[in-house]
Amino acid sequence: MPRRTLTRWLLAASLAVLVAAPTHAEILRIEPGVYSVIQEPSLPVRGQHQSHVVARYGPPLQRHATVGGNRPLHPPITRWDYDGFSVVFEGPLVLHSVVHGPHTPQPR
Repeated sequence: MPRRTLTRWLLAASLAVLVAAPTHAEILRIEPGVYSVIQEPSLPVRGQHQSHVVARYGPPLQRHATVGGNRPLHPPITRWDYDGFSVVFEGPLVLHSVVHGPHTPQPR
């Protein structure tokens, strides 16, 4: 397969995965000795673009300086803080949403 065709196929496959990604955030709850993931539909989800986060949640209260990005194995990581949660980005895409303090999932 020619390199250009392979590149296009990989790009199309990556976009298909992003489009098919779940529309809820997964929250890791850590209490002494207890680890669980909570799904929360109201938070940014993995793969969303920074512009989507700003459009939905507004500008962050604080944008922390980007770290890393100096080598392929050290991608640029940025954290934005909102009231009650933070969003961690790898490049321009959401990597994780982190809830501050105790969290109870919202009723659906």
